[in-house]
Amino acid sequence: MMKKIKILSLLFSVAMLLAACHDEEDVSVPVTAKTVLMYLVGDNDIGDDIYSNIASVEQGLSEVASPGTFVIYWDGGSGKSEFPVPTLFKYEVDGKGTVGKREIIKTYNSQNSVSSEIINKVLKDVEFYCPAEKYGLIFGSHATGWLPVNHSKSRSFGDDDGAKIDIPDLVGALSRSGIHFDYILFDACLMSQVEVAYELRNVADYLILSPAEVLSKGFPYFEMTKYLLALDDTEQNMIDAAKAFIDYYKNSWATIAVIKTAEMQGLANITHSILGQYKDNLVKFDENKINYFQTHYGYGRASLNYSTYDFRAFIRELTDNNIPSDLENQLARIVVYKDYVDKLSLVSIDSEIYSGIGCYIPDVRYSRWNAYFRSLGWYSAAGWNEVGW
Repeated sequence: MMKKIKILSLLFSVAMLLAACHDEEDVSVPVTAKTVLMYLVGDNDIGDDIYSNIASVEQGLSEVASPGTFVIYWDGGSGKSEFPVPTLFKYEVDGKGTVGKREIIKTYNSQNSVSSEIINKVLKDVEFYCPAEKYGLIFGSHATGWLPVNHSKSRSFGDDDGAKIDIPDLVGALSRSGIHFDYILFDACLMSQVEVAYELRNVADYLILSPAEVLSKGFPYFEMTKYLLALDDTEQNMIDAAKAFIDYYKNSWATIAVIKTAEMQGLANITHSILGQYKDNLVKFDENKINYFQTHYGYGRASLNYSTYDFRAFIRELTDNNIPSDLENQLARIVVYKDYVDKLSLVSIDSEIYSGIGCYIPDVRYSRWNAYFRSLGWYSAAGWNEVGW
């Protein structure tokens, strides 16, 4: 009898041990209503301005009216700020004014924070440690829109001690994460372009972007965070966030657009039709005409001259000042909000034509840009491949 008791006791202990192990494996982080990731790459000449966004977010968190998690990834290089290595940290809010203390989730060894692999890894970490029903994403760094990465000022997106990432590679990292975002906000220059928005169309519902430069101090998160973590009516919250941006720069300079990505394919289809119908008019875009466009409708400056122009201005010129109504209607469906402040006149903004979204016009003077342009989804979707480019 004693032997049987010992055996039963042993079996019970083993069973309890196995159950405990099983329970430990099944322990999961509670799923919050919404997680927003702010991905800041500040190992560059505007690092101090980018770093100040952390305090701006902290200031705005107490005004959030719904529970959620705000996560920040910061890479400012070694020896800068309070984070000597890339760090992922979070704040929990209850939606009633209470903000939890900053909690460090993970630190990383020095790494290229604009490589596709690292971006994907951080996204996976966010999904694991801060799972949510909905996700928002903010990117803060240097950028030059659709342009290919090179070793001069052209960055496409990001600047981590000189490292940059092309937009298709960035989109690849986002796609592989498996997360679909309510929105992506780019606190970065020159990102509101048809080429960029078309690449991003399947990874987020809305985009907040600037067609021209964003001043280095960036977006006013102390005013915007309540919209970025809000749960209801994503479109209206993105519009309200963009309006806060414009109001913040009302005495200075700003361009902004909120883009609904579900409508990008429709814009590509209509553009394809227009390019086919008016392909003979493309000869108008000789060196003199493109120089004129750069002066009056160009969004890029200096070394970024000739990289992007107002999309609506291009279509107006192409169609002999007769923009088709279906394109106008489609633009209204895509760009659900647009505005600008032009007190500094960094580039020329035409109030009658401003569409909030830019585009490239192929130019024989820029063979490398043209070659890269052909690799983008917009090139074929919009019909450029069928009109001699």
